[in-house]
Amino acid sequence: MITLTRRLLAVGLSAMVVGLGPLCAAESTGNIPGEVALQFINDHLSSPPGYEETIARVEASPLVTEHYKKALTKLYRDALKKEPEYGYGADAVIGGQESPERFRVKSSKTEGDRAFVVLIGEDEDFPMEVKVELVREDGRWLVDASGDLVQD
Repeated sequence: MITLTRRLLAVGLSAMVVGLGPLCAAESTGNIPGEVALQFINDHLSSPPGYEETIARVEASPLVTEHYKKALTKLYRDALKKEPEYGYGADAVIGGQESPERFRVKSSKTEGDRAFVVLIGEDEDFPMEVKVELVREDGRWLVDASGDLVQD
């Protein structure tokens, strides 16, 4: 019984080490665009809604560029000035009013220091897509645009 327990423990630890290999490599090289985009969007969806809350959360996020922070803040603040009661009327981060609870990576393409990721809702009944653009800054991939801020 002890031998079986040790063997299972050894196999489990080996699987964990092998499984963490790609993550450790990603951290040492900066990160992976699809994973950064997915983390950013899923974190956004699990946080309290609201323009000011979203602006504060994005401002504090280590996953986005300064350009993204300024663009989102300007979009929301300009909309609130123009339409104080309704503001922007949607969630600009995802580009919609409603969304699935979680997303997964549908596709990811890298061109030099730019990456283009398409996320799709995990719920097959709500196959919403969100486009995310990333740039590599100081060896790390950062979100530079998403949802309504993506320039098609």
